[in-house]
Amino acid sequence: MDILLLRIKENLSWSEIRGYVGCLGASGRAAVNKKANDTDKINALLSRLLVISEIERRTGLSRRKIKFTCGSFGKPYLKDSELQFSISHTRGVVCAAFGDGEELGVDVERRDRRVNEAMYKRVLNDEERFHATSDTDFIRFWVQKEAFLKRLGVGITRDLRGVNSLELPDTAVIDCGELLVGASGKGAPEAAVQEITLNELLDRFTVKL
Repeated sequence: MDILLLRIKENLSWSEIRGYVGCLGASGRAAVNKKANDTDKINALLSRLLVISEIERRTGLSRRKIKFTCGSFGKPYLKDSELQFSISHTRGVVCAAFGDGEELGVDVERRDRRVNEAMYKRVLNDEERFHATSDTDFIRFWVQKEAFLKRLGVGITRDLRGVNSLELPDTAVIDCGELLVGASGKGAPEAAVQEITLNELLDRFTVKL
């Protein structure tokens, strides 16, 4: 499993990158443009650019030949390919995981994310609550659960309390400073996170509209 992390500078404006929407297909452009605010548009666009550029690099397909399909609960797949991927984003960050053949999932969250008692009750079961001695522990359990459920292709449609993060196979948390990355799938416990800069990502797209 390969994991890529893209940090988004706080002062990045939508006007700086909106031209790259033209690098997406019709459905991708529509999905980005319908977002309610500029922050969501930035996240949506950069997530798609990261996935597309990695698919191009790993498969040799041109972006115009990349076709996606969806599982029963909306998990995206690359059509007619063994390449698997998963995407996640939080404030100021986009994270993506890639691997061949076997299902995988990834989730990223900030250590300083504010949590409250209602979130503890919604996410953690009794055993996990016993082991969660800090909000950081809570986030560690949370990103593991999310990554595992993304791997299964059901996402948050399943009750998070029914998933015990203390017993999840091939699931791990990777410490990235102010970020915690949950990864689930073959090779997750040994996976490392590689950072990619915004300029490196945008340079992969030669057509700047």
